[in-house]
Amino acid sequence: MKRKFLHTLIYSGALLVFMLLCGTLLSLETFDPVIDQQITAHLQDSGVSHEVTAVLLNFRALDTLLEVGVVLLALIAIYTLDPHFRHRPHSSENTITNTFVALLFPLIVLCSFYLLYSGSYQSGGAFAAAALLAGGIIIVRLVKPGYLSELQELSLRFVYVSGLLFFVGVGTGTLFLGAFLEYRNTMATFLIVSIETVLTVSLGVILATYFINAVQRFK
Repeated sequence: MKRKFLHTLIYSGALLVFMLLCGTLLSLETFDPVIDQQITAHLQDSGVSHEVTAVLLNFRALDTLLEVGVVLLALIAIYTLDPHFRHRPHSSENTITNTFVALLFPLIVLCSFYLLYSGSYQSGGAFAAAALLAGGIIIVRLVKPGYLSELQELSLRFVYVSGLLFFVGVGTGTLFLGAFLEYRNTMATFLIVSIETVLTVSLGVILATYFINAVQRFK
């Protein structure tokens, strides 16, 4: 009875938040083209030719840094759950599925890094690439439950935090050049690609861990 009441309370709260967000969106003023014009005017100085990547990794890089921090905090929250909530796969391996994954996973990795590097001139980037990479890791773990299980927890945790630490490190380095996460024209492209490459691996592993550690919670 208490659990049913708690679920009702949570769903009601979520519905209320959704309605508040809808009201906020409906009350927004007409889009101001000045911001769009400013982005277009400074796009050539950003190091990339795609507006979204320029905003996320250059003009408003601090916002993206905070988003990465939120993703990592969510993983920490999952790790604080009781150990019996961890995913324990029950599937068994067979030759057909192993062969399929052996052919599929390299293609997923290749497509993931294509999305990463194409983000500099078209839609894509680190977050889309990380989501695809996470899907590939999840497929591997579903088909081959014991694969990579021998990895040390310390190594995994290093991968988890590597994206955020590298991002902060780049920002700290740019302090000596002017301001935090403010790139000079000659270094912008290199720094953006470097940040997105590390973020792709780190976020991909984090997103996969969300599934591996939490999907079986209620079973």
